Amino acid sequence: MPVAVTVDQVNAFIEANLPFTTQFGIRCDALDEGGSLMRWSHDLRWTRPGGEQAFVCGPVMMALADVGIYVAVFTLAGITPLALTNELRTNFLRPAFGGDLLCRSRIVKAGRRIAYGTSDVFVEGAEHKLVAQSSSTYVMPDAG
Repeated sequence: MPVAVTVDQVNAFIEANLPFTTQFGIRCDALDEGGSLMRWSHDLRWTRPGGEQAFVCGPVMMALADVGIYVAVFTLAGITPLALTNELRTNFLRPAFGGDLLCRSRIVKAGRRIAYGTSDVFVEGAEHKLVAQSSSTYVMPDAG
């Protein structure tokens, strides 16, 4: 099954409709069926005090994971602005610092009304060392 959107379409949607995401520096790097790869571009404004070794703040990692699952929904249903986060659970596993963060999100189960997905967040170049892991449930809008 082909992916329902392109990276360019997703990034244009994010820029036009999700100002907090743009302010955080989050964008889409890649898509596949039921999945997304999102990037947070390292920016000291969104870290705890500490210079170059400052830890990325939790809300950035949560936003990255949440938007990653939101975009993963798009790969199955097309851009769905009214797909809404119903639940988001994030576990912070180790401090994140030293570079861009990547988030690999995957829809585990997609039904007519509910989509459930997971996100793995890691520092670029260290995919095997997760800094956070999230799971989320999205409610899909009525078809009519």
